[in-house]
Amino acid sequence: MLLLNYEKLKEKIEQYGRVAVAFSGGVDSTLVLATAVEVLGRENVLGLYARTPLLPREESGQIKETADKVGAKLLIHKIDPYAWPEFISNPPDRCYLCKRKIYSLFIETCTDQGIPFLLDGTNVDDLQEDRPGLKAIQELGIKTPLAETSFTKQQVRRVSRQLALPTWDRPSSSCLATRIASGLEITRDRVAVVAEAEQFLHNLGYHGCRAKYLDKNVSIELSAGDIQRCIAAKHHLEIEIFFKSLGFCKVFLDLSERQGMISRDV
Repeated sequence: MLLLNYEKLKEKIEQYGRVAVAFSGGVDSTLVLATAVEVLGRENVLGLYARTPLLPREESGQIKETADKVGAKLLIHKIDPYAWPEFISNPPDRCYLCKRKIYSLFIETCTDQGIPFLLDGTNVDDLQEDRPGLKAIQELGIKTPLAETSFTKQQVRRVSRQLALPTWDRPSSSCLATRIASGLEITRDRVAVVAEAEQFLHNLGYHGCRAKYLDKNVSIELSAGDIQRCIAAKHHLEIEIFFKSLGFCKVFLDLSERQGMISRDV
């Protein structure tokens, strides 16, 4: 079944002829980019990356290296969402507004370079979640070959591992603005606090975590198995002290483990 899906993915991408790939450096878009290079050739594929101050620093640092490893050309757009008033006001459809702006820019690049199709790494699991950004993808007519060939997140990881892609076990990542509760203005100071809080958790070994900014308070989300480890190692005491030093009054631990994390069985 897995190999059949991958063959369908290659056939789907081959039909496009020449493409650009909205590239985040994550497991999904890396598989799309690598497959496009394999079936269409490097000269017919362009990776497009939007570098913003809202992305974790380590993510931006991996982009060029990952593109080089799959043999893809890469074009980096530097953008500043802090210049978008409708975005920093942080409405419920913030992700839609951001995705539409970025992907509209990518489409302009495709037009300028004579590239007929823009591809995105959305998989079928994403379609089951509440993701406002999907509306922008649909409105702009962007192709989603993973979803169209029924790839789940775990299947993406399995194929990526078989292909020896460097992202197969990379934790899911997202824009730091998603950590700030809707309605609270997105500011550089708040984003910096979130980044510092999550870096502290990473240093303790908690990858794939989230620090949700709730104004005066913060809620921590950990990956499967990490809640028990956190309590057993008494890291929750260190975390509380550090997070309060960042200005938070109360530190909550979300008992719902984050879904979609890495399975060692892939």
